[in-house]
Amino acid sequence: MVDPVFPEATIGPLFYIALGILMTLFVALLVYTYRLKASVNSDLDLKQLNMSPSRITILEELLSGGVMQNELPKRTGLSKATVSQSVKELDKKKLVKRKKRGNTYLIEIHKDVLEEKCKRPS
Repeated sequence: MVDPVFPEATIGPLFYIALGILMTLFVALLVYTYRLKASVNSDLDLKQLNMSPSRITILEELLSGGVMQNELPKRTGLSKATVSQSVKELDKKKLVKRKKRGNTYLIEIHKDVLEEKCKRPS
């Protein structure tokens, strides 16, 4: 085998191939998680709960997993006061559970209760 005149030139294509593969895998993972979240949301009709739009927005955000209460205003665009009041109301109705974490709460959804209350009729 003949040694190339510039050995560093052979590293470039391998780097770009590896980078392309990594980017493709990352995009595929994003698409998969988006579709998974969409399939979970499509099974539930949250409008059956007859709640305010802010509470429905919070529930939709929580369907993807537990969220710290102090992150909810940034993720939903709602004020801190609205988020706090809505989470307390959802906790009273047993739709979410709050776990104390430092100065805030980890908010998780009660999937079984939510599914029972707003399952689409078959």
